[in-house]
Parts: sequence; structure tokens; C-alpha cells
Amino acid sequence: MTLHKFKMITKPFWVPAITVIYLLAAETPEALILTALFFGWIGDLLLMRGRKSWFIAGAFSFLIGHIFYIIVFIRSSGGIEVFIQHPIFSILMLLPYIGFLLFMRKLFGHNVKSVLLAAGFYLSILMLMSYCSLMRVWVLPISEFLPTFMGSLLFIASDSLIGYRNFKRKVRGIGTLIVATYIAAQLLIITGLA
Repeated sequence: MTLHKFKMITKPFWVPAITVIYLLAAETPEALILTALFFGWIGDLLLMRGRKSWFIAGAFSFLIGHIFYIIVFIRSSGGIEVFIQHPIFSILMLLPYIGFLLFMRKLFGHNVKSVLLAAGFYLSILMLMSYCSLMRVWVLPISEFLPTFMGSLLFIASDSLIGYRNFKRKVRGIGTLIVATYIAAQLLIITGLA
């Protein structure tokens, strides 16, 4: 059995397995987190189809999942109060994300002209998700903050690798790296939230 075939057979079970881990670990499972995982699972199923229209639908499903994570992160960070208490640091912490967006725009700009607006919007939501997880640093112990923040960074890495593969060039082994970073991202996020 090839690695690709193994991935396609097991892919529908990744997020359900992660969801079970979350349900077992969390004292009181949150509906918002379960919804984020659900949209991640739907995204996985849609991406398995292989066509461009299914890819866009899958990305949209992941985007909705990121929005639910954003809501969870904002609620657990104290919301707007965090910005009021730490205005300078809040702005400084945003700069690397803006820099990364500009870098990605330069890297993929010519290759994604037909989907530039959609890709830019998706990346902006992804950056916002990670930024909101970073803002939890002010209110949570490191054991709760760090896994979720690291998971958000791995989500960025995984999606960036997908973009590189789809819009730049295919590199041997990149699919395995995408899978590893994606599964680790979801596991770390729910570890910090559980």
C-alpha cells in the first residue's frame, strides 16, 4: 500500500479521533470547539475530492472552523480588555502576522491572481486565529497557553505548505509534512483548550 493510499483511507478518521481525545480530556466539552473540529473534518472530506471546486469548498469549511476557534480564544483571553490593558504589546504582537501576510503575498502573488482575494481573506482569518491564541498569554498558565499557540502556528505551517505545493511547485515528501503539521496542530490546540 502506498503512502498516498494509506493517507486517503485514514484521512476521514483523523479529526473524529482528535474529537474523541478532546471529549475524554475536557471536563466540560465546549460546543464551539466541537463545532470548529466538525468544520475541520468536513474540510478534510472535501479536500479528498481533488477538484478545484472541492478544494475551495474545503478551504471555506476550514475558514469557518478557524472563526469558531477565534471566538473560543477571544472568550478565554478576556476579549477587548486584553487590548485595553496591553495596547502596545497587542500591536507589537500583531506585526509578525502582518509581515508573514506580506511575505506570502510576495511569494504567491503572481501564481494566485485568479484566487488572490479569497486566498488573502483565508490567510487573514488564519493569522487572526493564531493572533487570538497568542493573546491568551496574558490570562492563562503556560500549560494552557503554549500548546494552543504552538498548534495555531503549525496550522499556519500546514496551510502554507499546501499553498506552496498548489501554487509554486510540488516537492517530494511535502504531503507527509502537511499531514504531520495539520494533525499536530489540531492535537495541540485541543490539548491547550481541554
